[in-house]
Amino acid sequence: MSSGTAEAETWISPPPRGGGVPVAVAYPNSYRVGMSNLGYQAVLGAFLRHPGFDARRVFWDGRALTFPDGGRNLDDFAAVAFSVSYQPDLVHLPRMLETGKAPSGKAAHGPIVIGGGVALTINPETSASWFDLVVLGDSEPVLPAIMDGILASHRDGAGLNEKLSSLDGIYIPDQRPRTVKPIFLKDLDTRPARPAVLSKSSEFGELYPVEISRGCSAGCRFCAAGTVCGPVRFLGFDTFVREAGRGLTFRHKIGLVGTAVSYHPRLEEMAVFTLEEGGTFSPSSIRAERITPRLAALLARAGHRTVSLAPEAGTEKLRSAVGKGFSDGLFLEKAGILLEAGIPNIKLYFMAGLPGEEDADMAGIVDLAARLRDLMVRHGRSRGRVGTVTVSVNPFVPKPRTAFERMPMAEESALTRRLKMVRKGLGPVGGVRVQTGSVRGACLDALLSLGGRQVATVLDKLPPGGVSIKRLVKIFPEAEQVLFGRGEGEMPWSFIK
Repeated sequence: MSSGTAEAETWISPPPRGGGVPVAVAYPNSYRVGMSNLGYQAVLGAFLRHPGFDARRVFWDGRALTFPDGGRNLDDFAAVAFSVSYQPDLVHLPRMLETGKAPSGKAAHGPIVIGGGVALTINPETSASWFDLVVLGDSEPVLPAIMDGILASHRDGAGLNEKLSSLDGIYIPDQRPRTVKPIFLKDLDTRPARPAVLSKSSEFGELYPVEISRGCSAGCRFCAAGTVCGPVRFLGFDTFVREAGRGLTFRHKIGLVGTAVSYHPRLEEMAVFTLEEGGTFSPSSIRAERITPRLAALLARAGHRTVSLAPEAGTEKLRSAVGKGFSDGLFLEKAGILLEAGIPNIKLYFMAGLPGEEDADMAGIVDLAARLRDLMVRHGRSRGRVGTVTVSVNPFVPKPRTAFERMPMAEESALTRRLKMVRKGLGPVGGVRVQTGSVRGACLDALLSLGGRQVATVLDKLPPGGVSIKRLVKIFPEAEQVLFGRGEGEMPWSFIK
């Protein structure tokens, strides 16, 4: 890791101190991505604050391990704790563990390998054989017991304490079958998630993140957040005032993080507090139907020039079928509130390949974006500037533990054709930019999201950037069954209750 990166860091938790049991806190992607993840940062901070551990960060730059805090091999550590938020990052796991082995003969036993994060809570099976232990749900309630187990294992030269396997939220892959119940932190105020290190070299390097919600009650049928993130919990306003006040001593901007940010009952008050304290704020997401004139004005006051919204589908019929039940008229009304407040640019997120989708739904995306552009022009002319509509369309990937977990993924050719329809339809529309996601990346995501234990045997053979169905079948012959044939039988993740 370059000295420039080190100089751009501000430590909030105690930095690695030396001494103690060595633990690698790993993220299976680059430093820039990993340091932007608050879940990873919270686990790192917990190990750094524990006097019994010497915690060091580990990342993957696409070719080799990077150790910002020192280190050469993963075998130098008693344990490696991975935080995995996105299924496609799982392909880096075997590469990290194999690359991180000490030279032959240096270590008799490898480190204990622990996994956690949303991607593993959704479905741990596609990587289960690479882990000794997986946390399902939130890490905070079980991390103290895991830490005790690591310390005991290091002291006694044995494996992890067997008592761990009886705890909710703990999955021992070698002990399957066993029903496992995910565990969730009951109250965000008791242990607010905090960054351990602020880095200007991360994706969100200019802000201090404050988690204000977990869980989601929106009920979108394609999204796993309502199931895997636990019941809806909101950070209390008094706790926010304390955490944001602390954050403003480090950064000018507070990031409002969570799966249900728009639903926080005191979101606008949080924004007002931050602005009155001399800072700005940036919400991780805004649902269109939750926009009010006051919220739009606060976003504009905070300096936002672009707001992202997610209609997901281009027609009201399909939108209702996937649980985003608002009309085109309501959406345009809410977008108009943003434009009226002085926010010139709007980014729209859609999916292609949703269950029940027809070509008319792609035409609906083109129509809705064009209508928004017309609305933007009308608002912009009176202000002497017209903003831009950005349309991002990504292939839909069915996710475990959602209403669509048994639905087949759309065929590769159909996805390619429908993405082309949007690009062609919006090509002549001025002031509209189109971004389309990778179909091959979606195929990889689907296999890693929906597969079973056998997928773990080919993780090291899967291309990180994505793969065509034809090549995927050559690597993993059961791939078509996983992506297109899950209509009956037990799911690999059915042991999670």
